Amino acid sequence: MIRKRKKVRRMRGSRSHGYGVVKDHKGKGMSGGAGNAGRFSHNWISVIKEAKLNRKKFSGKYGFIRPQKYLKKSPTINVSHLNTSVERLVKQQLVTKDGDVFNVDLDKLGYKKLLSQGEVTHKLNITVQKATVKAVKKVEAAGGSVTLTAEQAE
Repeated sequence: MIRKRKKVRRMRGSRSHGYGVVKDHKGKGMSGGAGNAGRFSHNWISVIKEAKLNRKKFSGKYGFIRPQKYLKKSPTINVSHLNTSVERLVKQQLVTKDGDVFNVDLDKLGYKKLLSQGEVTHKLNITVQKATVKAVKKVEAAGGSVTLTAEQAE
């Protein structure tokens, strides 16, 4: 059995422990820093190369973000989601059913706008504040109707 002393013990006092220059075995020290370190000094050439390739700015403010307090976020629902969940809503007594027509008041459900994604298979009489033109056409094509309470269709 060969017993060999560890390199740490053998190299005690040699400053570089067999790795040449001291900076050679110090993690990110050899590469000029971790992440975006030195982008304005010793790594500036890499910034220029990225700008040529990707055509994007590296630093500084650009663009505009509207303050969140001024955004009007109105809860929306697609006709496909309403179509699939209307029978469950009848069981929960949130929607009434007259024959084969479902009467839906989206204001009571917490929605302010009806969107047009998906298909409609049920006859729906919907009361809502806003609705897109496509959504109104889809509901009417299935035999239902849309009543707007606030504004005209967008």
